[in-house]
Amino acid sequence: MVIQNINGVKPFVIQRRRAILQFSDPDYEGLHVETRLDVDLKTFLDLQMLAGNADPEHLRAAFCMFGDEILENWNLEDEDGRVLTADAEGFLALPPSLGTAILGAWTEAATTAGEASASE
Repeated sequence: MVIQNINGVKPFVIQRRRAILQFSDPDYEGLHVETRLDVDLKTFLDLQMLAGNADPEHLRAAFCMFGDEILENWNLEDEDGRVLTADAEGFLALPPSLGTAILGAWTEAATTAGEASASE
């Protein structure tokens, strides 16, 4: 990448952070979820709009967007020992309480400056 000076001022390069979400709820002990933390504002606002709507199709779209655009890795298996993929399909296979806990922890981390982790 070539960095050019504009009017003698070096451009500020955005560093996109990643987050490892941490959960204090004992039911989620050992859960490891890695996400993209710094997404563009369009993605963030679209996700908030979809997740804030009680319509099931909007919620499905929010969970799919999170799974495909933000979720990077996790250590989840279903009750039969099958690995859940870290994408929309895997996210939609979660119990609602776990899916909303992950989305809530990410939202908290994404809107908090500093540390790239969140507790739920």
